[in-house]
Amino acid sequence: MKPLERKLKILRAVVEKYIVTGEPVGSKSISESYNMPFSSATIRNEMADLVDCGYLIQPHVSAGRLPSYRGYRLYLNKLMNERPLESNIKNFINGALSSASMDPESLIDMATRILAEITGFTAVVTTPINQKSKIKNIKFLQTGKRSAMLVLITSSGMIKNKLFRSDYNLNTSILNMLEKILEEKFCGRVLSEIQNGGVDIIVGSDEELALILLPIIDVLLETIKEAREIKIKIHGRKNLLFIPGVTNETIIDIFNFLENNNKVLDLLDCSEHGINFIIGEENNYRELKNASLVSSRYHIDNKFGVMGILGPTRMDYSLISSQLQYVSSLIELFLQRITET
Repeated sequence: MKPLERKLKILRAVVEKYIVTGEPVGSKSISESYNMPFSSATIRNEMADLVDCGYLIQPHVSAGRLPSYRGYRLYLNKLMNERPLESNIKNFINGALSSASMDPESLIDMATRILAEITGFTAVVTTPINQKSKIKNIKFLQTGKRSAMLVLITSSGMIKNKLFRSDYNLNTSILNMLEKILEEKFCGRVLSEIQNGGVDIIVGSDEELALILLPIIDVLLETIKEAREIKIKIHGRKNLLFIPGVTNETIIDIFNFLENNNKVLDLLDCSEHGINFIIGEENNYRELKNASLVSSRYHIDNKFGVMGILGPTRMDYSLISSQLQYVSSLIELFLQRITET
């Protein structure tokens, strides 16, 4: 075996052993656990070279070695093997997502909960970016003599509703008339292009209709604004409290980071196609210097959202990437079914 191949084989073993145990890894442990075809002395020398090159860290003279950020990066780019999911985990994910597969927001919320549960870390998922999403339907459901619920359905399958009160008595005929007026003026329009203007054109010169319709248009515009916004679902913060070896400082830093939606969106915005890894000091935020993000996009039509797992740098990247890929593929499948109905 060539010296470079030997070093890479030892680096992979150190990273994977450390991920499992959380303890510095010694040459004897590597030799016994991985059936290396060379002596402990050779392994020890190669590990010393890997320390000199910046791929491993030796906490103190008599200790074993730990992977550095540089070592993790080489492992992720060149050495990590895919880990297929077990059938019982797939069945659990399928069943849980199927139970929420009729509504996009419920589906994404469930995906976040599932990812937090199966990974044991913190899951962060965004709703799809709706820049091209259009209004598909506007409906009213009467809830009282002078109250009703406006229901907005978009082309991406998103359903938004908002209660409102009217100064006038409402009935089925009036609500049907309002539905027809609003659908004629708004259906098919792109959400991001709808602003507060154009109200006068809609109500025309009918003052009585204007008095009924103007407050409802305000509610509709508020609902459209909410539908345009990217929402962030976060579950599993408490999981970080039960991970061995994670310092209180790291947990507090991650908690503080998650309180800032702009920072979270900026971090997730780095995600591209496939599985992405940002390890510790590679990211731009001081709070995450001892944390890693594994993320993946999911797509629906021309839109995409991002799902990520946030935790300490010592995590099982191979397993987590397989879990993310599987959940992401199911989310895409269910969202496509919703938009086609």
